[in-house]
Amino acid sequence: MTDHNSTNGGSTNKAIDPVCRMEVEPGLTKFVSVYQGRSYWFCAEACRKAFEANPRKYLHNNTPRKKGWFGRYLQRIAKVSQKEFGGEGPRCH
Repeated sequence: MTDHNSTNGGSTNKAIDPVCRMEVEPGLTKFVSVYQGRSYWFCAEACRKAFEANPRKYLHNNTPRKKGWFGRYLQRIAKVSQKEFGGEGPRCH
């Protein structure tokens, strides 16, 4: 998780939305939440509201999960789609 102070004035650094894991630019988004003295930026209002309802759910979810057969299938489909169609991957909204 990238943490930025609110005094950076439009930083070009990227932050990761803790809910959907999308990259956001702190200087360009208006969806911000402060939790335990740290600022977190979000791609949309829905992600910000989900975070504020239960911040610990999204901040302590760093343990990797073992992927089952369906997760591996989806990952393989995503790689094939990216090779065929390009793009940056899935979007939250």
